[in-house]
Amino acid sequence: SADLKLLEEATISVCKSLVEKNPRTGNLGSLIKVFLSRTKELKISAECQNHLFIWQAHNALFIICCLLKVFISQMSEEELQIHFTYEEKA
Repeated sequence: SADLKLLEEATISVCKSLVEKNPRTGNLGSLIKVFLSRTKELKISAECQNHLFIWQAHNALFIICCLLKVFISQMSEEELQIHFTYEEKA
């Protein structure tokens, strides 16, 4: 759709920057870990009608989806593995 095309055009520079820096920073993996650790709270938030938390979780998932789309469309399987095997240096 036209909206998706506009979103991709508006975020391409951020995505390219993340692709370059992520093997050193591990930011994508960190975002995914934080999202997964907070998913347990989603049910409670829905029951308590905590719309702010649900909105934050939705946005995090949306960002993850957008980034993964860029990663998958522009990288080989080996390159993708590098982005998901970040190890913090001592």
